[in-house]
Amino acid sequence: MEDEKKDINQALRDEACACGHNHEHEHEHGDACDCGHNHKHVKSCSCGHDHEHEHKHEHSETCSCRHDHNHGDACTCGHDHEHEHGHGEVCDCAHDHGHKHEHGETCSCGHDHGHGHNHDGGCECCAAKGHVDISQTRKLKLIDFARPIMQIAASFVLALMGAMCAFGASSDESGGLKIASIVLYCVAYLVVGIEYIIKAVKGVFKGDIFNENMLMTVASIGAMALGEYIEGVAVMLLYCVGETLQDAAIAKSKGDIVRLLGLKAESCLKLVDGNTVETNSESLQTGDIVLVRKGEKIPSDGIVEEGESAIDCSSMTGESIPVAVEVGSEVVGGTVNTGNTIKVRITRQFKDTQASKILKLVEDAQENKPKAQKLISKFASIYTPAVFALAVLVAFIPPLFYDSYVMALTDIWLKKALVFLVISCPCALVISIPLAFFAGIGRCSESGVLVKGGNYLEAMRGINVVCMDKTGTLTKGVFEVTAAVPAEGVSEEKLLEVAGVCESMSTHPIALSIAEYTGRRDISGISDYCEYSGKGVGCNYNGAELLAGNKQLMFERGVRITSEHEGYGSVVYFAENGKELGYITLSDSIKEGAKEVVASLKAQGKRVIMLTGDVENSAKHVAEEVGIEEYRASLLPQDKYETVEQLKAEGANVMFVGDGLNDAPSIKAANLGVCVGGLGNDASVEASDIVLSTGSVSGLPKAFETANKTKNRVTQNIVLSLAAKAAIMIVSLAWVPMMWLAVVADVGVCIVAIINSVRR
Repeated sequence: MEDEKKDINQALRDEACACGHNHEHEHEHGDACDCGHNHKHVKSCSCGHDHEHEHKHEHSETCSCRHDHNHGDACTCGHDHEHEHGHGEVCDCAHDHGHKHEHGETCSCGHDHGHGHNHDGGCECCAAKGHVDISQTRKLKLIDFARPIMQIAASFVLALMGAMCAFGASSDESGGLKIASIVLYCVAYLVVGIEYIIKAVKGVFKGDIFNENMLMTVASIGAMALGEYIEGVAVMLLYCVGETLQDAAIAKSKGDIVRLLGLKAESCLKLVDGNTVETNSESLQTGDIVLVRKGEKIPSDGIVEEGESAIDCSSMTGESIPVAVEVGSEVVGGTVNTGNTIKVRITRQFKDTQASKILKLVEDAQENKPKAQKLISKFASIYTPAVFALAVLVAFIPPLFYDSYVMALTDIWLKKALVFLVISCPCALVISIPLAFFAGIGRCSESGVLVKGGNYLEAMRGINVVCMDKTGTLTKGVFEVTAAVPAEGVSEEKLLEVAGVCESMSTHPIALSIAEYTGRRDISGISDYCEYSGKGVGCNYNGAELLAGNKQLMFERGVRITSEHEGYGSVVYFAENGKELGYITLSDSIKEGAKEVVASLKAQGKRVIMLTGDVENSAKHVAEEVGIEEYRASLLPQDKYETVEQLKAEGANVMFVGDGLNDAPSIKAANLGVCVGGLGNDASVEASDIVLSTGSVSGLPKAFETANKTKNRVTQNIVLSLAAKAAIMIVSLAWVPMMWLAVVADVGVCIVAIINSVRR
């Protein structure tokens, strides 16, 4: 652990390579840095992954993560790439691929496989029976369920006609009505059951024998073989009704994230030779000009070329007030034009926009399964074969104690066994539990809290310490210069000139504010520019050594500070050739709602700690403003990291909330890492488990509440399903079995569990 910390601390001080991680001596080491990648090469490759080999990248096949691999190392997509994906092992999508992963077709789960990857019986990575393809989500209407509704109606009418024929068959000596009733029953059965029979057969060839389609097929065909035609039809008819209601419930839960999915404009008007052509937004290239009319979404990030308007950015930032734009203004893909028609020149493809990253985060959330879902999946894989075996025992063992074995088998126990199969179907658990987590993730997304998976939503219940960064998290991170104080014998003009040069190449919020205040400076004379993580910057400017940073940097570089700022606000000191030039003070304002968020978290029993690199006075002021009693100031990034590790060592379950590249190690180290408004910061987003897309922490308290409700509902569903099934099984074995009642009970339990999962 000590060696790991040293590696991380050293990495934080060094220059950044192309992969976004900091390393010493140009990656010529083989030790692991904090990003967990081993480096033996001189520089990073374009895929952004580092490998233990010389990075020759001699690959032949492309996997779904879009990186080529012909080695045995695991990439970050979670797949172990061995001999061209020719494995039969379980990949991160939780499907057992007993084939060669030829990457021929793309299945809905986003992984490439050389097969159809039919989710007939449901799979572990799915939010329900079929994979929830977020990219295709939309508000469903009644017409979307027209096919199953028509099947159910037709089957019911045919079954009713069959029952009428069967009723009149007793007085029909020719037997025609009896034959007609059997034909009508069979047709009614096939109308609703043929789809599930085909799925059951496909499952056999895929090795997935013990699924709910097989349960229902065996039970219903068995009933009809015993002459119980009406019950055989009832099994499939009611099962189809249940499946349709389940699909409707899943569609309802999808509606919780339709707001996010609305970020994507499916098509747009592209200008080609002065004419508008309707084009798929994903096909837009940099430099294309699009026409965006009132009420339309901006298809991708760009710059206004013509016109003035107001843009609704609430879907991206949470800000309800439209933003005025004019020629030259930058606009963000996924936002809505609420004013006049404008022309926008595309500067970024949709796949690289913030909106696309939001959609990707929500899609990927399905692959990270919570412990409860994994447990139920394992339970179902053992439970279903077990009930098949028990059904066989129920059918063939008890008749041994009767005088007539065949009569007891056909008249009593075979039917009891078939009813036992119907009741034992675990669909209520397999569907409702992942659906509960999916619905929870959807509810969190409404507040701008993007949870990367059900496992992280589940983990939120155990968090008891919330560590929060100050700048950009509790405060707006927009600094305003309040004073420029030159040292004795130094003019203010000289101080501002040096400040403008030093801060002109930094992207830190404080540096940007100072650069804006001092105005543009000639930076052609800058050389040897260097950023000291958490301390400041330095450079050579026309032969003079310039420094800008905190007192610690000045002390380390031998600069003597004679006048110090004692009041509230951030302060940056400046020096030239080792001589003090003075300082500039800046102030930041508290984010709206930050105080309420802290109070709410404390009311939920969370211990809230503020960790900041700012000076004591500023830290104390902000802590008092938002109501935080415990804070730690003047921390370097590695100090924050070590604080998180120390809290974990003391037994705390820690959530770290921060923004910016410097917070990435702490975000990664915490039990749960939260990135605030960092969709443009790949390092922080990659390290985090939760992303606050609106840049506000206001959604955190509700996310904790949602996590608690979701876990409670999962527990309720498990208890309800198992208790109800156990009771019905006992009743069916002790009294006369009724197949249709078993189906009603099973579908009823499933529907109750689903409603419980998706309710507000």
